[in-house]
Amino acid sequence: MLRSLLRHINPARAIMGRLFLWFWVTFIVTALLAIWGSRVFFEDLQVVEVRPKEVAELMRVAERFSHPRALEISLTELLHRNSRAIRGRLVAINLSDNQLVSVGGPPLRENDKRDLLRLTNQSSPIAIKRGAIRLLGPVFFDHNNSRYALFSARLDMPEDKAPPVLLFLTIALITTTLLSWLFAKSLTSPILHIQGSAKKLANGNWQTRVGKAANRQDELGQLARDFNLMAEQLESMWGAQKRLLADVSHELRSPLARLQMALGLAHQQNVDPKTLQRIEREANRMEALIQQLLTLSRAEAGEVSFQQQGLNDVLSDILVDARFEAESNNKQLQIASVPSITVNVDSMMFCRAVENVLRNAIRHSHQLVTITFSKDNQNTYIHITDDGEGLSSEECERIFAPFYRASLARERESGGVGLGLSIAKAALELHHGRITAEQADTGGLRVTIALPLQRKVVNAASSL
Repeated sequence: MLRSLLRHINPARAIMGRLFLWFWVTFIVTALLAIWGSRVFFEDLQVVEVRPKEVAELMRVAERFSHPRALEISLTELLHRNSRAIRGRLVAINLSDNQLVSVGGPPLRENDKRDLLRLTNQSSPIAIKRGAIRLLGPVFFDHNNSRYALFSARLDMPEDKAPPVLLFLTIALITTTLLSWLFAKSLTSPILHIQGSAKKLANGNWQTRVGKAANRQDELGQLARDFNLMAEQLESMWGAQKRLLADVSHELRSPLARLQMALGLAHQQNVDPKTLQRIEREANRMEALIQQLLTLSRAEAGEVSFQQQGLNDVLSDILVDARFEAESNNKQLQIASVPSITVNVDSMMFCRAVENVLRNAIRHSHQLVTITFSKDNQNTYIHITDDGEGLSSEECERIFAPFYRASLARERESGGVGLGLSIAKAALELHHGRITAEQADTGGLRVTIALPLQRKVVNAASSL
């Protein structure tokens, strides 16, 4: 019960409490370091003016110590009783063994002890000052057959010496900068972690979770746990959507098959040809849509079989078909030399991705579509560029979403259903690659396919 109560009222659990405690500790540490720095750098030994009144008080104390009645009292008790009279502190040094006797107050600093021992050789009282401590003595007296040197130590703050403002400021700046940076890092690290996880989740990585930050007990920890809960729900919803998409696609195939059979019977019975052609066209569109939905479901489910193949061999048939389709539409398709590299791909899914992008480019180009290749240390890139109307930056990011159609250049009249680029994106993600779109320099659309680079092959690929 008590532990639960202490945990509940612990100010470090909330960011507000942590801010308060951190800046409070920063202030204390800064003050202590400033005091320490001033003591280290500004406590030079000085010989100061001897005040006759203080010397007279010290001599009267020494006479009391030498009185016969004082022999019955211990030296520490005598020092304690007479310290009040001088409004300071009395210190006695045994001249035979240099043993210091002092009562009350904090222990003497080593510098003060060395100063007192050096003053025992003085024949008359002298006053010295180190920092804020003023030492006066010696005055000699005898007690219990031992000879002692008596000194007084008083706190004497400087009056004419300016405070070391520059030192204090330097120490304060360094300390507060370091501690504040550490504190800011402790807050921003989990925030940046959550931000990075949010970007991964937005890019479709549904397994993304916030790990270390979720163990915190403050508001950031709660935010991380809420994020993880949201990610779990999104992953569950996405899985349900994929299952629904696959189930609906499979279920639609049966009534579609029966519809096509009915169309065949209607043709045999000489039903109105125009009506039948209309029904057949819509049935074909539905069949293409279902086929694309099934392909998308397989891509998102990860149903692939990878093989090591030459990139030219993989793309050969696709590029031949694309050139034929472009010529049929009175358009030009320019293909650069395919690099002689080996790729690890699922031929069907990878070819479907490239084919969808190529057919999309041919459909929306005015006259020319170009295919170029490049590579770096990590990826092979296929660039497909058309000279069509192009898309805005926002549309370039959204065209890979299922059933999305741009409202300007790529409108409904193009004949697509908005799944081709979604299938391409899912297929590339299965290959640990990516696909992006951007406005081309010529004004059209430039789609880039990035495929992880494998090993080179010896045979040179032919150019189509």
